[in-house]
Amino acid sequence: MFDAQYSENVSHPLRVVPLSQLARDGGLGLGAERSYMAPVLFWIAHGQGRISVGGKLRGFTGHNAIFLPANQAHGIEISPRCQGTAVFFAEKAMLPFPQHELHLRMQGVQPQSEMNALIEDLRHESQNDSPDRDLMLFHRAALMLLWLNRQSGRPHVPSVQVSDMLRAIAQPKR
Repeated sequence: MFDAQYSENVSHPLRVVPLSQLARDGGLGLGAERSYMAPVLFWIAHGQGRISVGGKLRGFTGHNAIFLPANQAHGIEISPRCQGTAVFFAEKAMLPFPQHELHLRMQGVQPQSEMNALIEDLRHESQNDSPDRDLMLFHRAALMLLWLNRQSGRPHVPSVQVSDMLRAIAQPKR
């Protein structure tokens, strides 16, 4: 079972793991509550199951994205035909993580396709051995997290406004 605990041996900022692999490794189950020191995202592409977060049990179906912040106790149970992906982020990554847990039910083909593409891009890049892999993973993960925040109706607002940074860059030095 992959544990997202930070390690100096981790060579890149995230891991993309099929839910079927987690189930085989015994990493899923409502009776096996766990938490990770780093945030995790579950993307349910097909099937159904249940998740317990903070003592609240709820169901999920295909096209659900569930983001859990670091140290969030949870248990997850998937049906045998459930297909999806877990994205484990590095603990110390400086990414635009949502401030709270998210459970998004993607309605419509457009957001479902976009989420599938974002996950597939992360998976593909994580298997790449290019020298710029870590940088690509960081930016793809940031894009996915910003997209999730936007879908939740709570867009990420950085402490320094991007427009202020761009103005500072554009101003000539005196």
